[in-house]
Amino acid sequence: MGNSLRPRSIRQFLDGLPLVFQRNKSKGLAATYHFTFTGKESRKAAVIICNKSLQVLDGHMWMADFRLIADRQTWLGFLAKERNLFWAILRCEIRIKDPIKLLKVFARCFPT
Repeated sequence: MGNSLRPRSIRQFLDGLPLVFQRNKSKGLAATYHFTFTGKESRKAAVIICNKSLQVLDGHMWMADFRLIADRQTWLGFLAKERNLFWAILRCEIRIKDPIKLLKVFARCFPT
């Protein structure tokens, strides 16, 4: 989710995840992430990381371990390091419904 992943759309973000996924950094992680993007490019997606593998699916599947709701523009700005996650959460531009620790674990699976 760092420098090597600078998508300009939510579609690019989701399509790019399998390309930059670092399976060895996901060792021991078994989690389902639900992303809900609002605004110009509304979309729901499930990202499943388990047994050093990654799946990106349209829509939300079963129960999630982590849920994030974000405006498209804010999320893409965060990925481009143009927006601060802390301030976006305070302004309710990004809402996290589960421990933020799981977002940090998610981020470590992708190059910075």
